[in-house]
Amino acid sequence: MKVLEDIIKKHKKVAFLIGNGPNLSANIMPSWKDLLKSASNNPIRFQVDGLSNTEVYDLVEINSDDPANIKNRIKDKLELKPSYDIGIHQRLMNLAILNGSPVLTTNFDEAFEKSINAELFHIESKTFTRFYPWKSYYGLNQLTLPTEGFGIWKIHGDVRYTDSIRLGLTDYMGSSERARKLIHNGEDRLFHGKRQEFWAGHQTWLHIWFNLPIVIFGLSYGIDEVFLRWLLIERKRYYNFSNKPMQVYYISKGFLLPSVSNLMQNLNVELININEYSEIYG
Repeated sequence: MKVLEDIIKKHKKVAFLIGNGPNLSANIMPSWKDLLKSASNNPIRFQVDGLSNTEVYDLVEINSDDPANIKNRIKDKLELKPSYDIGIHQRLMNLAILNGSPVLTTNFDEAFEKSINAELFHIESKTFTRFYPWKSYYGLNQLTLPTEGFGIWKIHGDVRYTDSIRLGLTDYMGSSERARKLIHNGEDRLFHGKRQEFWAGHQTWLHIWFNLPIVIFGLSYGIDEVFLRWLLIERKRYYNFSNKPMQVYYISKGFLLPSVSNLMQNLNVELININEYSEIYG
């Protein structure tokens, strides 16, 4: 994990954004496309080649005679089995705990929190919604702010709350609109707001996104990540507004598609190429 430790040494505190990479390395889950295809209750009658994950989900839903239960079927397929080895997840979470690093993840499953026996906490529970549990996290203790210390934040939803799972383009558009209102609307907005410390999203995981250096790994960050790509642009916009350096690192193995490298380079994200995934997960 030296590559992660080296970045942490540069800053007092960093946050991680982790995708499905640890699950794939641990062989506890298939690719998202395979998962989405398997969630259909009908034979797939369309070609998935060239389609984004969001498009595959939307087509599965359109062609299903039971669309209301697709997310429930996906939830069932994400159930963590006792035979699964989640040692990778435990090592990553222990590193985050040691350094007080918040963890943002696109994963819905329970591998990260179960690897360290983390509990569910809420920064604030009065306005809780199972569709957008953005003030809820898994951790070892109660926090007063998301940036205060270690916590696992599910930015695309949580299997605990099926309604929170974001899979289709409509889902991502809903998340973008919710975040946009917090960032840009009202007197307590992030941009030009009167109370920067207590802006409208300061009790959500968005506060981590806009206030800490971010280390991204295990995530392809392709064009299907509509919400995350927009958030990266918004972070750059905000850091320009605040006259601060971007402080985002993207760790990947091998050749990057132009759709990823061009976006990252134009947003001043530092690209770090590794030879083997063991350099992160080992």
